[in-house]
Amino acid sequence: MKNKFIKTLSLSLIFMLPIALLAQSTDKPVAEPVMSTFEHSFLMNNNTTETHGNKSLDVAIQHRFGLADQPHDLYGFYAPSNIRLYIGYGVTKNLSLGIGATKANENYDFSLKYAILKQKSFGMPVNVTYYGSFAMSGVKETKLFNQSNEALMTNRLSYYNEIMVSRKFDNHLSLQLGVNYSYFNLLDSGSFYGHKDYIGMTHGFFGIAVAGRYKFSPQSSILVEYNMPLGVSDVPKLSRPMSNIGIGFEVSTGNHQFQIFICNTNAILSQNARTFNTNDNSNFKVPAWLVGFNITRQWGFSK
Repeated sequence: MKNKFIKTLSLSLIFMLPIALLAQSTDKPVAEPVMSTFEHSFLMNNNTTETHGNKSLDVAIQHRFGLADQPHDLYGFYAPSNIRLYIGYGVTKNLSLGIGATKANENYDFSLKYAILKQKSFGMPVNVTYYGSFAMSGVKETKLFNQSNEALMTNRLSYYNEIMVSRKFDNHLSLQLGVNYSYFNLLDSGSFYGHKDYIGMTHGFFGIAVAGRYKFSPQSSILVEYNMPLGVSDVPKLSRPMSNIGIGFEVSTGNHQFQIFICNTNAILSQNARTFNTNDNSNFKVPAWLVGFNITRQWGFSK
């Protein structure tokens, strides 16, 4: 009886084996999300497609020294600087909200970032993220009068919108391209007189942004960026928005990142950096370059 049971069991296993192998061979592979295209939501003077993550708190200090010009101020280290304090929170894995305070123009800003698409091991080749912010300037009322001699509350407001597309090619190289639009309710009509972009508005500026990271060790990366305003050739040269070039070094320990870099814009808030950067990186006869750094720290609260 025992031998008969063993023979029956053995024959059953033999017949079931091809079925099991066939079932295993027809299983479809699962597309896994590609993690950490960039180490943080900031890359020097640009935002990245990275969000803060579900129930994660993010704190950042962004600092820009003065222009590297004279040795008496240690080539900008003692010169007037700009600084921004930022606190962000990941409401979900795709949605992040943030608030910030910037020294220049006493700006207070609110930002939103949403990951529309995320790169996967196959099927979805890129990340697509929207970033938007609005800021309110706290300068004195005397600086807010418009052409109608009115100092309206709305004259303090500015806005920024950007769509970013990025791809992590391998464990070393990540690249990103963004299209952005900056808008100010109040601009100096003398500086921007005559400017008309192709939608007929004088307060808004389009631009493109390119950013990249090359990770050469588990903790260290080389960073590059290029920001170029579009349609500004008819703006007077003294106030024309200039392109920004940056190159830097990043050290990451997981929840903490430190970026130090050289660039030619001392504005930190995105709409200000795109619209009011007059440091001409192509004219080596005048000071245009400065040192900046970003320090970030994250805390995760999800289980």
